[in-house]
Amino acid sequence: MKRTVIILISLIVLLTSLTGIALSQENIFVLGTAGAGGTFNYVGSAVANFVSEKLEDIDIRAITTGGSNVNIRLLREGEIDFGLANGLSLYLGYEGEGIWEGNPQKNLRAVTRTHAAAIHYVVAADSGIETFEDLIGKTGNTDVVGGTTRLIHADVCKYAGVDNELIPEMNVNYVQALDLFRDGHIEWFMASGSVPEANVTEIAYTRDINVLDIGGELREKMIEEVPYYFPVTIPAGTYEGIDRPIETIVTVAAIFCDEDMPEDVVYEIAKAVHDNIDEVRELHVGLSDLSIDNASGGLGVPLHPGAEKYFNEVMDK
Repeated sequence: MKRTVIILISLIVLLTSLTGIALSQENIFVLGTAGAGGTFNYVGSAVANFVSEKLEDIDIRAITTGGSNVNIRLLREGEIDFGLANGLSLYLGYEGEGIWEGNPQKNLRAVTRTHAAAIHYVVAADSGIETFEDLIGKTGNTDVVGGTTRLIHADVCKYAGVDNELIPEMNVNYVQALDLFRDGHIEWFMASGSVPEANVTEIAYTRDINVLDIGGELREKMIEEVPYYFPVTIPAGTYEGIDRPIETIVTVAAIFCDEDMPEDVVYEIAKAVHDNIDEVRELHVGLSDLSIDNASGGLGVPLHPGAEKYFNEVMDK
Protein backbone atom coordinates (compact mmCIF):
# COMPACT_ATOMS: atom_id res chain seq x y z
CA MET A 1 0.00 0.00 0.00
CA LYS A 2 2.76 2.42 0.96
CA ARG A 3 4.62 1.63 -2.27
CA THR A 4 1.46 2.36 -4.27
CA VAL A 5 0.97 5.73 -2.56
CA ILE A 6 4.62 6.65 -3.07
CA ILE A 7 4.43 5.72 -6.75
CA LEU A 8 1.24 7.76 -7.18
CA ILE A 9 2.78 10.76 -5.43
CA SER A 10 5.91 10.47 -7.57
CA LEU A 11 3.83 10.39 -10.74
CA ILE A 12 1.86 13.46 -9.65
CA VAL A 13 5.07 15.37 -8.87
CA LEU A 14 6.57 14.36 -12.21
CA LEU A 15 3.48 15.36 -14.19
CA THR A 16 3.20 18.64 -12.32
CA SER A 17 6.83 19.50 -12.98
CA LEU A 18 6.52 18.61 -16.66
CA THR A 19 3.36 20.69 -16.96
CA GLY A 20 5.07 23.55 -15.22
CA ILE A 21 7.94 23.42 -17.67
CA ALA A 22 5.54 23.44 -20.59
CA LEU A 23 3.55 26.36 -19.21
CA SER A 24 6.55 28.49 -18.25
CA GLN A 25 8.70 27.80 -21.28
CA GLU A 26 9.31 30.98 -23.27
CA ASN A 27 10.40 31.76 -26.78
CA ILE A 28 13.83 33.22 -26.02
CA PHE A 29 15.27 35.35 -28.81
CA VAL A 30 18.46 37.38 -29.25
CA LEU A 31 18.43 40.87 -30.78
CA GLY A 32 21.68 42.35 -32.10
CA THR A 33 22.08 46.11 -31.55
CA ALA A 34 25.42 47.93 -32.05
CA GLY A 35 28.37 49.27 -30.09
CA ALA A 36 28.02 50.33 -26.47
CA GLY A 37 27.08 53.96 -25.95
CA GLY A 38 25.27 54.48 -29.26
CA THR A 39 21.58 55.06 -29.98
CA PHE A 40 21.19 51.61 -31.55
CA ASN A 41 22.35 50.00 -28.33
CA TYR A 42 20.09 52.12 -26.12
CA VAL A 43 17.02 51.79 -28.35
CA GLY A 44 17.47 48.07 -29.02
CA SER A 45 17.92 47.25 -25.36
CA ALA A 46 14.95 49.39 -24.31
CA VAL A 47 12.58 47.88 -26.89
CA ALA A 48 13.74 44.32 -26.16
CA ASN A 49 13.11 44.77 -22.43
CA PHE A 50 9.76 46.43 -23.05
CA VAL A 51 8.46 43.67 -25.33
CA SER A 52 9.69 40.99 -22.93
CA GLU A 53 7.77 42.63 -20.09
CA LYS A 54 4.58 42.94 -22.13
CA LEU A 55 4.54 39.40 -23.55
CA GLU A 56 4.47 36.41 -21.24
CA ASP A 57 5.70 33.88 -23.80
CA ILE A 58 8.38 35.95 -25.59
CA ASP A 59 11.71 36.99 -24.09
CA ILE A 60 14.03 39.13 -26.23
CA ARG A 61 17.58 39.67 -25.03
CA ALA A 62 19.59 42.49 -26.58
CA ILE A 63 23.33 42.08 -27.17
CA THR A 64 26.09 44.47 -28.21
CA THR A 65 27.39 43.89 -31.76
CA GLY A 66 29.22 45.65 -34.56
CA GLY A 67 26.07 47.29 -35.90
CA SER A 68 23.90 47.03 -39.00
CA ASN A 69 25.98 44.99 -41.42
CA VAL A 70 27.33 42.74 -38.69
CA ASN A 71 23.76 42.08 -37.58
CA ILE A 72 22.79 41.07 -41.11
CA ARG A 73 25.68 38.61 -41.13
CA LEU A 74 24.90 37.32 -37.63
CA LEU A 75 21.30 36.67 -38.68
CA ARG A 76 22.47 34.72 -41.71
CA GLU A 77 24.79 32.66 -39.50
CA GLY A 78 22.05 31.96 -36.97
CA GLU A 79 23.77 33.85 -34.14
CA ILE A 80 20.85 36.25 -33.60
CA ASP A 81 17.10 36.06 -34.21
CA PHE A 82 16.40 39.76 -34.62
CA GLY A 83 18.61 42.74 -35.33
CA LEU A 84 18.63 46.50 -35.59
CA ALA A 85 19.87 47.91 -38.85
CA ASN A 86 19.91 51.06 -40.85
CA GLY A 87 17.48 51.13 -43.80
CA LEU A 88 20.40 51.77 -46.13
CA SER A 89 22.24 48.65 -44.96
CA LEU A 90 19.08 46.54 -45.21
CA TYR A 91 18.48 47.78 -48.74
CA LEU A 92 22.05 47.05 -49.86
CA GLY A 93 21.95 43.63 -48.22
CA TYR A 94 18.61 42.69 -49.76
CA GLU A 95 19.62 43.87 -53.22
CA GLY A 96 23.13 42.40 -53.06
CA GLU A 97 24.92 45.73 -53.48
CA GLY A 98 27.88 47.37 -51.78
CA ILE A 99 29.61 44.92 -49.44
CA TRP A 100 26.90 42.40 -50.33
CA GLU A 101 27.73 42.52 -54.04
CA GLY A 102 26.79 39.17 -55.60
CA ASN A 103 25.41 37.88 -52.30
CA PRO A 104 21.86 39.25 -51.90
CA GLN A 105 20.20 38.62 -48.56
CA LYS A 106 16.67 38.00 -49.82
CA ASN A 107 15.72 36.44 -46.49
CA LEU A 108 15.60 39.81 -44.72
CA ARG A 109 12.24 41.04 -43.46
CA ALA A 110 11.30 44.12 -41.42
CA VAL A 111 9.28 44.14 -38.21
CA THR A 112 8.97 47.88 -37.56
CA ARG A 113 10.89 51.09 -37.80
CA THR A 114 12.40 52.27 -34.53
CA HIS A 115 14.09 55.67 -34.88
CA ALA A 116 15.71 58.08 -37.30
CA ALA A 117 19.46 58.49 -36.87
CA ALA A 118 20.99 61.86 -37.67
CA ILE A 119 24.58 62.02 -38.91
CA HIS A 120 26.96 64.21 -36.90
CA TYR A 121 30.50 65.06 -37.99
CA VAL A 122 31.97 66.39 -34.75
CA VAL A 123 35.24 68.33 -34.98
CA ALA A 124 37.36 70.15 -32.45
CA ALA A 125 36.61 73.87 -32.64
CA ASP A 126 40.32 74.70 -32.94
CA SER A 127 41.08 71.99 -35.51
CA GLY A 128 40.69 74.23 -38.54
CA ILE A 129 38.26 71.69 -40.05
CA GLU A 130 35.43 73.58 -41.72
CA THR A 131 34.73 71.49 -44.83
CA PHE A 132 34.95 67.83 -45.75
CA GLU A 133 38.03 68.55 -47.79
CA ASP A 134 39.67 69.74 -44.56
CA LEU A 135 39.35 66.18 -43.20
CA ILE A 136 42.12 65.03 -45.54
CA GLY A 137 45.13 64.03 -43.45
CA LYS A 138 43.22 64.52 -40.16
CA THR A 139 42.73 61.35 -38.11
CA GLY A 140 39.20 60.67 -36.90
CA ASN A 141 36.71 57.89 -36.26
CA THR A 142 33.77 56.64 -38.26
CA ASP A 143 32.53 53.39 -36.71
CA VAL A 144 33.50 49.83 -35.88
CA VAL A 145 34.16 47.52 -38.82
CA GLY A 146 30.77 46.55 -40.26
CA GLY A 147 29.01 49.66 -38.97
CA THR A 148 26.78 51.58 -41.37
CA THR A 149 28.30 54.93 -40.43
CA ARG A 150 31.40 53.92 -42.39
CA LEU A 151 29.26 53.46 -45.51
CA ILE A 152 27.61 56.83 -44.96
CA HIS A 153 31.04 58.45 -44.58
CA ALA A 154 32.07 56.96 -47.93
CA ASP A 155 28.92 58.39 -49.53
CA VAL A 156 29.41 61.84 -48.01
CA CYS A 157 33.00 61.94 -49.27
CA LYS A 158 31.93 60.68 -52.71
CA TYR A 159 29.31 63.39 -53.20
CA ALA A 160 31.57 66.03 -51.65
CA GLY A 161 34.27 65.15 -54.18
CA VAL A 162 36.75 64.01 -51.52
CA ASP A 163 38.83 60.82 -51.65
CA ASN A 164 38.05 59.14 -48.34
CA GLU A 165 41.18 57.02 -48.70
CA LEU A 166 43.12 60.20 -47.87
CA ILE A 167 41.29 60.59 -44.56
CA PRO A 168 42.86 58.49 -41.77
CA GLU A 169 40.28 56.89 -39.52
CA MET A 170 40.01 54.67 -36.48
CA ASN A 171 37.41 51.94 -36.20
CA VAL A 172 36.25 51.99 -32.58
CA ASN A 173 32.85 52.39 -30.94
CA TYR A 174 31.36 55.70 -29.89
CA VAL A 175 32.45 55.49 -26.26
CA GLN A 176 36.06 54.81 -27.22
CA ALA A 177 35.92 57.57 -29.83
CA LEU A 178 34.86 60.06 -27.17
CA ASP A 179 37.89 59.20 -25.05
CA LEU A 180 40.23 59.50 -28.04
CA PHE A 181 38.70 62.84 -29.03
CA ARG A 182 38.75 64.20 -25.51
CA ASP A 183 42.43 63.31 -25.14
CA GLY A 184 43.35 64.83 -28.51
CA HIS A 185 44.28 61.56 -30.23
CA ILE A 186 41.72 62.19 -32.99
CA GLU A 187 40.46 65.48 -34.39
CA TRP A 188 36.98 64.45 -35.51
CA PHE A 189 34.48 61.65 -35.13
CA MET A 190 31.13 60.61 -36.56
CA ALA A 191 28.07 59.93 -34.43
CA SER A 192 24.78 58.61 -35.70
CA GLY A 193 21.71 58.78 -33.51
CA SER A 194 18.64 60.57 -32.31
CA VAL A 195 18.78 64.30 -31.69
CA PRO A 196 20.18 65.30 -29.28
CA GLU A 197 22.79 62.57 -29.71
CA ALA A 198 24.05 61.59 -26.25
CA ASN A 199 27.76 61.40 -27.11
CA VAL A 200 27.74 64.79 -28.86
CA THR A 201 25.91 66.33 -25.91
CA GLU A 202 28.47 64.89 -23.50
CA ILE A 203 31.58 65.99 -25.37
CA ALA A 204 30.18 69.50 -25.97
CA TYR A 205 30.33 70.13 -22.21
CA THR A 206 33.99 69.13 -21.95
CA ARG A 207 35.49 70.43 -25.22
CA ASP A 208 34.72 73.22 -27.65
CA ILE A 209 33.29 71.56 -30.74
CA ASN A 210 31.72 72.23 -34.08
CA VAL A 211 29.50 70.00 -36.24
CA LEU A 212 30.00 70.07 -40.00
CA ASP A 213 26.98 70.76 -42.20
CA ILE A 214 25.76 68.23 -44.74
CA GLY A 215 23.55 70.63 -46.64
CA GLY A 216 23.13 72.58 -49.85
CA GLU A 217 24.01 70.90 -53.14
CA LEU A 218 25.83 68.08 -51.34
CA ARG A 219 22.70 67.00 -49.50
CA GLU A 220 20.49 67.52 -52.54
CA LYS A 221 22.67 65.15 -54.59
CA MET A 222 22.74 62.53 -51.85
CA ILE A 223 18.97 62.56 -51.33
CA GLU A 224 18.30 62.48 -55.06
CA GLU A 225 20.54 59.48 -55.73
CA VAL A 226 20.17 57.46 -52.51
CA PRO A 227 16.52 56.79 -51.53
CA TYR A 228 17.33 56.08 -47.87
CA TYR A 229 18.74 59.47 -46.93
CA PHE A 230 16.40 62.16 -45.66
CA PRO A 231 17.07 65.84 -44.81
CA VAL A 232 16.93 67.21 -41.29
CA THR A 233 17.86 70.45 -39.55
CA ILE A 234 19.14 70.23 -35.99
CA PRO A 235 17.93 73.35 -34.16
CA ALA A 236 20.38 75.99 -33.00
CA GLY A 237 21.38 75.55 -29.38
CA THR A 238 20.86 71.79 -29.37
CA TYR A 239 24.52 71.37 -28.41
CA GLU A 240 26.53 73.55 -26.05
CA GLY A 241 28.45 76.24 -27.91
CA ILE A 242 26.73 75.76 -31.29
CA ASP A 243 24.26 78.60 -31.77
CA ARG A 244 23.38 77.92 -35.42
CA PRO A 245 21.13 75.30 -37.01
CA ILE A 246 22.99 72.25 -38.33
CA GLU A 247 22.01 70.88 -41.74
CA THR A 248 22.49 67.14 -42.04
CA ILE A 249 20.90 63.85 -43.13
CA VAL A 250 19.08 61.07 -41.32
CA THR A 251 18.57 57.41 -42.01
CA VAL A 252 15.80 55.20 -40.64
CA ALA A 253 16.56 52.24 -38.37
CA ALA A 254 14.45 49.10 -38.16
CA ILE A 255 14.10 45.82 -36.32
CA PHE A 256 14.50 43.00 -38.81
CA CYS A 257 14.45 39.20 -38.84
CA ASP A 258 14.54 36.20 -41.15
CA GLU A 259 11.60 35.43 -43.42
CA ASP A 260 11.27 32.07 -41.61
CA MET A 261 10.56 33.66 -38.22
CA PRO A 262 7.07 32.40 -37.18
CA GLU A 263 4.32 34.79 -38.20
CA ASP A 264 2.66 34.77 -34.80
CA VAL A 265 5.89 35.79 -33.05
CA VAL A 266 6.43 38.82 -35.28
CA TYR A 267 2.76 39.74 -35.06
CA GLU A 268 2.89 39.74 -31.26
CA ILE A 269 6.05 41.85 -31.20
CA ALA A 270 4.63 44.45 -33.59
CA LYS A 271 1.41 44.49 -31.59
CA ALA A 272 3.23 44.88 -28.25
CA VAL A 273 5.13 47.89 -29.60
CA HIS A 274 2.33 49.72 -31.38
CA ASP A 275 -0.59 48.91 -29.08
CA ASN A 276 1.49 50.54 -26.33
CA ILE A 277 2.99 53.28 -28.45
CA ASP A 278 2.70 56.02 -25.81
CA GLU A 279 4.81 53.96 -23.42
CA VAL A 280 7.30 53.06 -26.17
CA ARG A 281 7.80 56.72 -27.04
CA GLU A 282 8.91 57.34 -23.47
CA LEU A 283 11.69 54.73 -23.68
CA HIS A 284 14.10 56.93 -25.65
CA VAL A 285 14.00 60.33 -27.32
CA GLY A 286 14.60 58.65 -30.69
CA LEU A 287 11.31 56.78 -30.38
CA SER A 288 9.28 59.90 -29.61
CA ASP A 289 7.90 60.25 -33.15
CA LEU A 290 7.33 56.54 -33.86
CA SER A 291 3.80 55.89 -35.15
CA ILE A 292 1.76 53.58 -37.33
CA ASP A 293 2.08 56.14 -40.13
CA ASN A 294 5.89 55.97 -40.28
CA ALA A 295 6.51 52.45 -38.96
CA SER A 296 6.90 50.80 -42.36
CA GLY A 297 8.49 53.48 -44.56
CA GLY A 298 12.10 53.62 -45.77
CA LEU A 299 13.04 50.26 -44.26
CA GLY A 300 14.77 48.90 -47.36
CA VAL A 301 13.27 45.38 -47.21
CA PRO A 302 9.75 43.90 -47.31
CA LEU A 303 7.71 43.66 -44.14
CA HIS A 304 7.53 40.25 -42.48
CA PRO A 305 4.05 38.72 -42.99
CA GLY A 306 3.43 38.88 -39.23
CA ALA A 307 4.13 42.62 -39.17
CA GLU A 308 2.16 43.16 -42.36
CA LYS A 309 -0.82 41.35 -40.82
CA TYR A 310 -0.73 43.58 -37.74
CA PHE A 311 -0.34 46.86 -39.67
CA ASN A 312 -3.16 45.91 -42.07
CA GLU A 313 -5.46 45.17 -39.15
CA VAL A 314 -4.72 48.52 -37.51
CA MET A 315 -4.99 50.55 -40.72
CA ASP A 316 -8.35 48.92 -41.56
CA LYS A 317 -9.92 50.03 -38.28
